[in-house]
Amino acid sequence: MYTPQKKIFWFAIISRIVVLSLQFIFNFLVPDHHADAFRSPTNNSELISLYDNIILSLFSGLIRWDGQYFIHIAKYGYTYENNLAFYPLYPLLIRVISIPITRIFSVLNVHSSLIIAAVLINIVCFVKSAVIFYELSKAVLRNTSVAYKAAILYCINPASIFFSAVYSESLFAYLTYYSMLRSIKLDPYVPFPIALSILTRSNGMVNIGFPIYFELQKLFRNYSMNNSKFSLKALSQLIFKMTTLRSFCIICNTIIISIFPFILLQIYNYILFCIPNSNRIFITEHIANYSITNNLIMPGNYTEWCHSRIPVAYSYIQRKYWNVGFFNYYEIKQIPNFLLAFPILYIMFTCIKEYILEHKRYFYTLGFIKPSENSEQIKKKKYPFEMLVFVVHGLFLSIFCTLFIHIQVSTRLISSASPLMYWYCALSISHVPCNDDNNVCENEENSFSKWKVSLLTQKKYVLKDILILSYFLGYTIVGCFMFSNFLPWT
Repeated sequence: MYTPQKKIFWFAIISRIVVLSLQFIFNFLVPDHHADAFRSPTNNSELISLYDNIILSLFSGLIRWDGQYFIHIAKYGYTYENNLAFYPLYPLLIRVISIPITRIFSVLNVHSSLIIAAVLINIVCFVKSAVIFYELSKAVLRNTSVAYKAAILYCINPASIFFSAVYSESLFAYLTYYSMLRSIKLDPYVPFPIALSILTRSNGMVNIGFPIYFELQKLFRNYSMNNSKFSLKALSQLIFKMTTLRSFCIICNTIIISIFPFILLQIYNYILFCIPNSNRIFITEHIANYSITNNLIMPGNYTEWCHSRIPVAYSYIQRKYWNVGFFNYYEIKQIPNFLLAFPILYIMFTCIKEYILEHKRYFYTLGFIKPSENSEQIKKKKYPFEMLVFVVHGLFLSIFCTLFIHIQVSTRLISSASPLMYWYCALSISHVPCNDDNNVCENEENSFSKWKVSLLTQKKYVLKDILILSYFLGYTIVGCFMFSNFLPWT
C-alpha cells in the first residue's frame, strides 16, 4: 500500500514519462513550424554520431523557444546581449552535469550530453517539487485530502510541457516551494534556497517576502501575547527588547544572503558587456558570424543599459527584444493569447476574491492579529487563515502578469511560482475522503497502484470537476503538441 507521499512520488514520475512520450509522438508525426525565434548556431565541426541523432530525435521537441537559449548558454556562455534575460543557475547545472555524462558515454557529443543533463535535472526537480508541494500544502491547508489532491493536480498542471522541456520551471518550482515550506518553519537557512531561486528566475526576488513575513508575524504575536493593551509607550519598549533585535538581525541577514548572488550576477554582466577588452568568454567563428547575421550585441560592446545609474540588464533586454512593459501587450492581435491566459488568471483572481471576502479582518490586518473565532466557525470556512501570505503573493503575480508581461506566459509563470491555483482547484473539486489515521487518501485498489489516483479514476464527476480536469489535461496535451512543433504556446 502506498502512502500519499509515495503515490505523489510515483505519479509525478509517470506524468513526466507521459509528457516526454507525447512530445516525441507529436514531434515525430507533425513537421516543425518555422518560427521566427532564436536558434542556437550550429557548430559544423562538431561530430554527430548515430547515438547523437537518436538523442535528438527523442528529445528535440523539448528544445524549442527559450529552450534554445538555455542550451546555448550552457554550451557557450553568455555570448549575446539577449542571453542575459535567462538567469544562470539552470544552464550552469546543465553544463556541470553534462560533463560526467560526456565522459561516461563517450559516443555522445557535447550537445547531446547537454540535452540529457537538462532532461534529467527537470525530472528530478519536478518529482522533488511535487513531494515538497504536498508537504507545503499539508502545512498550510491542514487537510491531508486537499493537500493530496492539490499535489496530484500539480503533476498534471496546465504548463506541464514547460516542466519537462529545457526550461527552468521545474528547478524554480522546487526551490520556491521548498523556500515557502522552510519559511513557515522559520528555518534560519531559508535565505540559501531563496538566493538560488533568484539565480534561476527574476521573479524569485519576490520569495524574500515569505521569511520576512513569518518572522514579523511571530514577533508581533509574541508581543500581543505579553501585552493586552497596545500603546506607543509599550511599542517603544518593544523596540529595545532582545527579541526585536534578534528578529531585525534575522530579517537583515535574510535580505543580504538572498540578494548577494544577484548582485554578483549584475557585476559579472557589467564586466562582461560594459568593459571593453576585458577577459571575456571564448567566442568561436560560428558564434561571431551568427551575431553579425542577426544583429546581436556581443560581450565587450558598451551597450545602452551600461549607462544606467544602476546598470541592471534584465528589464532593458526584456523591453528591447520582447517589448515587455506596462500595457505594451494590449493589442487587438494578441486577443488569442489573452484567451489562452484567461483560465489561470480567472482562477487566481476568483480565489483571491473569495479569500478576502471570507477573511476580511484577517486580510486587512495582514494576519498579525489572530482570529477570535472558535473551532466550529473555522471549520465552516472554505479557506484556512494560513493562506494569507500566499494570497498576497498570488495577487502580486496575477496583477503583474495582467499588466506587464506577455500575457500567455502567465500560465507557466504562475504554475511554477504560486500554489494558489492548485489549492483553489483542490478545494473546489468534489470531495474525496481521506483517512488521516492511516494516512491513506485512496480506495484500496488505487492504494496499491503507482499511477491510479482518485481524480482520474473516480466513477462520478460533477460539472466543476469536469471543467477543472479538462483545463489541466487539455492544456497538458495541447501544450505538448504546440510546443514540440515550435508553435506558439504559453
